[in-house]
Amino acid sequence: MDFQFVSWFHLYSVLLFLNTLVFECSSHLDDWYESCGATFSCGAITGVGYPFRGNGDPEYCGYPSFLLKCDQDNMTTIRLMNVTYRVLNIDQTTQVMKIAREDVMDVTCPQELVNTTFNYAVYDFTSAYMNITFLYGCPVSVKLQSPSSVSCGSKENDSVDVVSGAHGPGNCKYSVVVPVLKAGAEGSVSLTHLDQLLQEGFEVRWKMDGKACSDCTSTGGRCGYSFSTNQTTCFCPGQPYLSDSCSAANRASPGPESIHHLSFRDLSYL
Repeated sequence: MDFQFVSWFHLYSVLLFLNTLVFECSSHLDDWYESCGATFSCGAITGVGYPFRGNGDPEYCGYPSFLLKCDQDNMTTIRLMNVTYRVLNIDQTTQVMKIAREDVMDVTCPQELVNTTFNYAVYDFTSAYMNITFLYGCPVSVKLQSPSSVSCGSKENDSVDVVSGAHGPGNCKYSVVVPVLKAGAEGSVSLTHLDQLLQEGFEVRWKMDGKACSDCTSTGGRCGYSFSTNQTTCFCPGQPYLSDSCSAANRASPGPESIHHLSFRDLSYL
């Protein structure tokens, strides 16, 4: 067997594969720019772009967990850490989003027995809010010590105790922690208009640096998310299609080096 021939044939096969891969990538990467051009609008929420994406947009058009949906009532919702929230406002300049738990929009007590928690590497609370805890299925001894209780309007949870701060269930069956707008003396909970207080929601600030996206859009690109780097990337209307920015100085013919950093998940969209 001619091992030199086999070696050259193997090298030729590798080069042919890379050339095909480059062609396929370069012919589809411009689609990423086109597919991430839409902004999200639903009811009072309008013109929202990256890091958010709409339900019909590809995953790479938005940051993970920043998926916005528009329900049948023309209300915007977002699901974070197993809880659905109604989006009341989004300010992309200050990177602040105002949300309220969807399960308290029509009733006083949370229906999903899950705490309000966030990935603090991505979101954080603003300082004007405090936590309150709903305690479900408490024994009489706890109810006697509880400063307040509310009626939830259901047979299973007819009476739920409400206390200030974040607490575990203790001797009760469940506890659900919900942030509310801080009012009056810190550490106190007023049951007056509690349902309204919950429906007014609370604000969270997303933490990712917006500079990478602004650098992208200022050079004619559109922002997206790279699953291989877990960071914001820039989709360009021309070569090299995928870059930190789309300035003319950076444009060059795409080659293997321009796509080597793409993960298999990134390539699955091609």
